[in-house]
Amino acid sequence: MSKALLIIDMQNFVKERIQQGVDYFPQNSIENMTSVIEKFRTSRTPVIHVRHQTPEQGSPLHHSSPSSQPLDAFQERADEPVFIKHTSSAFSSTGLLAYLQEERIAEVVVIGAVAGFCVNSTVRMGADLGLKMTVLKDAVLSFELENHQLSAKAIHDVTLGLLDAGFAQVTDAAAFQLS
Repeated sequence: MSKALLIIDMQNFVKERIQQGVDYFPQNSIENMTSVIEKFRTSRTPVIHVRHQTPEQGSPLHHSSPSSQPLDAFQERADEPVFIKHTSSAFSSTGLLAYLQEERIAEVVVIGAVAGFCVNSTVRMGADLGLKMTVLKDAVLSFELENHQLSAKAIHDVTLGLLDAGFAQVTDAAAFQLS
């Protein structure tokens, strides 16, 4: 079974929210993500990028906004496809599924942001489509929902617990084996 790494929404808005003081969890998630990317690239296993953009002018995620651009450490290489999505799930508004089928990729390893939103939607839909989904829990970032008194850790733990209960294999980045 062929694998690929799927990096979800690692764009400047993530760094901006952290710089604004929005609590996030796990604190080492970005470092873990960059280590995972290096592991995949070194082994020549496919790396796929998904980025969220909205069509509304003035939106922080409009393609012309600096917030929508990838973080420096998450820039794609020439041989790494980029899919631009306009929905929460990376499958709903892109050609991602067709690409995976064409490349005969049956297992998708997920890292990125944000756990309770786009990561959750993508993993659930991927599982519904028959893909083997794996989530590297310490390489997925969650933000707090202050207006709802929900900590970043609580959202992270509940989201990954639910995904692990029937949609994905959930493991630590260090424990994950590419073979």
